[in-house]
Amino acid sequence: MIEPIRRDEDVPGRTRTDPPSDPMAASHGVGDRASAEFRAALTMLTRLPVAPGSGERTGAGAYSIVGALVGLVGLVPLVALGAAVPPVAAILAIGGMTVVSGAVHLDGLADTADALVAPGPGGAERARKDPAVGVGGAATLILVLGIEAASLALLAINASPLTAGIACVAAGAVSRGVPVIVARLARRRAPPNGLGGWFAARTTNVAVGLVVWSAAVLCLAGSFVLGSPAVLAAAGVGAIGGVTLGMGLVRTRGQLDGDLLGAGVELSFALTLVAAAAIVGGVGVGGIGR
Repeated sequence: MIEPIRRDEDVPGRTRTDPPSDPMAASHGVGDRASAEFRAALTMLTRLPVAPGSGERTGAGAYSIVGALVGLVGLVPLVALGAAVPPVAAILAIGGMTVVSGAVHLDGLADTADALVAPGPGGAERARKDPAVGVGGAATLILVLGIEAASLALLAINASPLTAGIACVAAGAVSRGVPVIVARLARRRAPPNGLGGWFAARTTNVAVGLVVWSAAVLCLAGSFVLGSPAVLAAAGVGAIGGVTLGMGLVRTRGQLDGDLLGAGVELSFALTLVAAAAIVGGVGVGGIGR
């Protein structure tokens, strides 16, 4: 059972206006909260063995940073094998990220696809909650994973393995920020029960600002390393497209749920990689990152 966050007003003798008795303690408190948020984000987005923090934290503000770390897992095989066997490197990159994330977003994508092809609202909810993957979900997984792997392979071939790897990191950062933005925008469409409602109720404007800022900084850094704005432009396409698709799914489904948020992550990730491959191929910058 997750313990509730202990607020200052819960402490006997302490009011909201009481300053901390020790400035150093206050700074430690900020650091502890930041650490707890980061651990919460790791717990939500990965299957890494992280000790859970206290309180009902989502870690939403750190989602883009954790997404970039997941993308780094994909960068390794791309840089190591991308020059020799680009398709194999791309498949290993997608596979590595899937293992680290526990395939949680792929599960959300499959469940959302099954819900969309089911007849009627009742049938859609039954299909979404069914642990078995339906035809719609299976077809969507094959399509999206194929697009992601093909885009990474094209980046490795047309530009360089490093370009593909950095695009993977940028896509990881951008895509993990999308559910934070969608949850904030569509919070009134989230049922009170379930992961979607729990997440939306705890997602703040500060968290949105943090994921946007951190994703932008990470993508700028990637573009600086490559000496080209291609990855930054692709990240913009992936972010805008991911949020647009997420909000479209909310309107189509009539609700915001956890599976839909996971679907938004995978769709944004794929969009970012497709945009990167198209931009690199379109402007003929085959030497980026070489």
